[in-house]
Amino acid sequence: MRKNSISDVLCFGGDILNITGNVLLALWTVEQNQLSDIITLVAKCSLEIQEKFGIYHTREGQDLQLQIGLSAGRISQVIVGDEQRQYLLVIGRNVDDVQLAQRLAQANEIVLSWNCWMLCEQYMFEVEIMKEYEAVKLRDMRITDPFDFDEHFDKCLDYLPHYRTSADTLRTALELDPDSALKQTLRKHIMKNLLKKIDVGQPMEYISEFRTVTMVLVSLEFHQTAWMLHLCHLIQEAASYISRVIEKGGGQLSRIFMFEKGCMFLCVFGFPGDKKPDECAHALESSFSIFNFCWENLAETKLVSISITNGPVFCGMVGAVARHEYTVIGPKVSLVARMITAYPGLVSCDEVTYLRSMLPTYNFKKLPEKMMKNISNPGKMYEYLGHKRSCLGRDIWSEREMKITLC
Repeated sequence: MRKNSISDVLCFGGDILNITGNVLLALWTVEQNQLSDIITLVAKCSLEIQEKFGIYHTREGQDLQLQIGLSAGRISQVIVGDEQRQYLLVIGRNVDDVQLAQRLAQANEIVLSWNCWMLCEQYMFEVEIMKEYEAVKLRDMRITDPFDFDEHFDKCLDYLPHYRTSADTLRTALELDPDSALKQTLRKHIMKNLLKKIDVGQPMEYISEFRTVTMVLVSLEFHQTAWMLHLCHLIQEAASYISRVIEKGGGQLSRIFMFEKGCMFLCVFGFPGDKKPDECAHALESSFSIFNFCWENLAETKLVSISITNGPVFCGMVGAVARHEYTVIGPKVSLVARMITAYPGLVSCDEVTYLRSMLPTYNFKKLPEKMMKNISNPGKMYEYLGHKRSCLGRDIWSEREMKITLC
């Protein structure tokens, strides 16, 4: 389903920014005065995707259902990182709006943000107003004649200079002439483990595998009063520190996500070539260091939450031939995301990480059980208290015990 959805987006002139787990973020870049026409195009694309894949039956017997959100307006593209590794982020109110619209959509529904609704040709849409959320649910479009839409599509092509020129190619990027400078720039956006495999000519089908890894998800929530430029500096500072700390223990910063209140950093320990026997301990100690750094050094930080899980996941390529990404997928990925919401403001880990870390039990505190969305049996959860802090507490307790014994 993901593969075919990507192909549909590319056929309608869109670009895929992110493929993350079960979420796909697409973008159509046009001028302000072209937005209304492009919204019509994207709405038609969304309806076709829903018609084809609204309910998708997998070979495993599961039903996958699509929820689509649309927004329109200005966004900012920001690159953070250093000379070795870089990450492209899109930020702004309209990025927050599309995430909210997607969450408001139920199975097989398409929801437009209020700003998107204000900018579109409203007479062409059959909708249901969601007043309490300031959003609009798209029911259908009033384009009955296919020739009318074909004419509209041709008009939109003038706004999309990078639209494919050949029926055999979904992306013009695949037809670019060799450019060494561009190649070096793009390599900075790919993990070093993957670059090694690409450089030796390893086929893409052999890059994907199931393996046991340890995942660390760092969530930073910022105060609403923070300026956008200041937030970009904070994210850059956090990304630099996180990368530096986790690489010492064999970890890598895999992705950076933006959400309406801040950003998240997904780190993975145990990628091919980085496997270490004590990766769970490294992940916990790195997380505690990151937790303290963010609280003490990042102004405008409202909340820092970190979750850690360990277990088997799919590590490999997802997407279509024309557009694919290397990512991690699996129940443990879903769990690490749910833990952030369930246990805010602390460093939490699952029972597997707790046991495999081989760290003293007094470094941990058992957390209360909580319900997590789409997680049937999350298991026991623990707060990691930090090695130095826990040892200090242990020393004080031992000293008190000694005094009592001597008396």
